[in-house]
Amino acid sequence: MSIESTDLSLLPDWLRRELAARAPDRSMHCGYAPRYAYGRHRGPALRSAHRAAVMISLLPGKSGQWQIPLTLRPSQMADHGGQISLPGGRSESGESDWRTACREYGEELGCSTEYLQPLGQLSPLYVFASKHSVTPMVSVSSLKPKIHPNPDEVAEVIYLSVDQLLSDECMRIGTLRRGNSEFDAPGFQVDMHFVWGATAMILGEFREIIRRILRTNNTEPWFM
Repeated sequence: MSIESTDLSLLPDWLRRELAARAPDRSMHCGYAPRYAYGRHRGPALRSAHRAAVMISLLPGKSGQWQIPLTLRPSQMADHGGQISLPGGRSESGESDWRTACREYGEELGCSTEYLQPLGQLSPLYVFASKHSVTPMVSVSSLKPKIHPNPDEVAEVIYLSVDQLLSDECMRIGTLRRGNSEFDAPGFQVDMHFVWGATAMILGEFREIIRRILRTNNTEPWFM
């Protein structure tokens, strides 16, 4: 079975059932973590850590493919400048994770979030570099919105198809440098961009969940 012939039209329904039934599993992040992380992303998070949420949204693309919008952060941003992220940010007082993810999604992409339907959430992730405890939310829309990205927070919007995410050709090990340190990091190659760190770990868990779903529904041969 080829990737082109795999029918993912039922993916949102499969995800809704799978995410409702599963418990958080931070071990799914491990294979996608940078080598220098030393397991710190598994927590526990510091008491001083800020709550945050990000959004994985499945939007309709060409030829019936699902696409996930990612954002390239401007290089001048204090946290994760120049890196690829999922839309999201810090929670406000009393705000639910879903509300945080929707608010930040709308602010960053400059679009309405009324079309987003919740499917569930992934395992929380402690991002020790910026001291945030992040909950990834998953949603779907039957419409692809017109976006007007906020230039203060988004330098470019990049679309990652689910087909790309599942393909082994998208995965690679990158060598990165921070100060005087050089380290390897697994991640995803999306066009000219390398996605690594917390975003790659969240997308990695999402990838593993979809692979499990496809195995359950007997549609695994093309990616194994």
